[in-house]
Amino acid sequence: MLDIKPKHPQAPCIAVFGVGGCGCNTINQLSQSSLSDNVVLIAVNTDAQSLAVSACSSSLQIGTEVTKGLGAGADPQKGYAAAQESEEQLREHIQQADVIFITGGMGGGTGTGAVPFIASLAAELNKPLVAVVTTPFSFEGLQRNQLAKEGIDNLMQHASALIVLPNDKLAKTLDKKITLVNAFFESNRILQDVLAGLTTIISQSGLINIDLNDFITVVSHRGRAAMGVARQAADEELQHTINKSLKNPLLEDIDLTSAKGAIVSVMATEQIELSQYHKIGEILQQALADKAVVIIGLTIVPELESELELMVIATGIGDKEANKEEKEAASGIGDTVASNTDERFGQSELLNLHDFLAEKSQNPQTTSYSSSEFDTPTITRRSPNRVFKRCLNDGAA
Repeated sequence: MLDIKPKHPQAPCIAVFGVGGCGCNTINQLSQSSLSDNVVLIAVNTDAQSLAVSACSSSLQIGTEVTKGLGAGADPQKGYAAAQESEEQLREHIQQADVIFITGGMGGGTGTGAVPFIASLAAELNKPLVAVVTTPFSFEGLQRNQLAKEGIDNLMQHASALIVLPNDKLAKTLDKKITLVNAFFESNRILQDVLAGLTTIISQSGLINIDLNDFITVVSHRGRAAMGVARQAADEELQHTINKSLKNPLLEDIDLTSAKGAIVSVMATEQIELSQYHKIGEILQQALADKAVVIIGLTIVPELESELELMVIATGIGDKEANKEEKEAASGIGDTVASNTDERFGQSELLNLHDFLAEKSQNPQTTSYSSSEFDTPTITRRSPNRVFKRCLNDGAA
């Protein structure tokens, strides 16, 4: 088996699994970029023909008995069984890595079934795992999109952080004349840019250092995540650069104000001013929750071609409905009983739901309440699995 230990023993090993047809396409693109030698790309598929043309140095055909090398046939249950059959090989790859990234498409067979299983192995082995997955175009049908939702729900139980890239965003955001190949290239580049930035910041010392444990601290806040890289041009406002790093238009719409943590890498020349560094931290803190753990690192790169570069990974973001319910409960809209039953809690206290729940847990006699854009960077740059519903329509893994 391929030894995936990095050439530099002190550099954390980052394993990137591309699963299924979509995931393997992403891995093939990543293999063409200049990534650090401590990043190991692993193509995983049930389709032997697809793996045969993979550009990765490491590939793994899963479920040879289950699928006979012919793919999962758009059946997530078969994709899950294939990964389960190859658990030993997958576990060996995961054990050798310090950080796991996994990418694939939700809605088909191999990706939808195998990605959550691989994430569960990483969680079992206590490895931080960031999942980056795509969802189908709406025209692919209700059944395929429902299957994708079920896959994401299952994945959420195991991944440290989950980033969703809806394919519909490609049509809404990119030029209508862009080719399909280039559209998918732009989608894949989000992961490519973050991998490049991440391997740089946790593999080398910075003026204000970010290490592997800092990264693990931030991704330990389970939930949705957002990530982005932005480069500031000479005539560009810093605020605009920060916004680009925070709100990549190809990512799903999520509420950053609910993020529980963020890791921010600033790469700049020696000319960076204290006021610029301070402003970056100030704006980012305002964009996130008050209690969010924000870790900001600074690396001086004399040969940097731009004014500065930002990489942001925000984690622990709840879904929209959960955030709405929490805000309503906190403002007294969602639960009038909670705001009127016990006069000991004033409206100002109810505004902070976390403090309210903390007091309740410490005081057992208390009455219970309930409430329902794109720039190329210059750097080199996780309860048992549910049984998936069987998909009856055709689709790609």
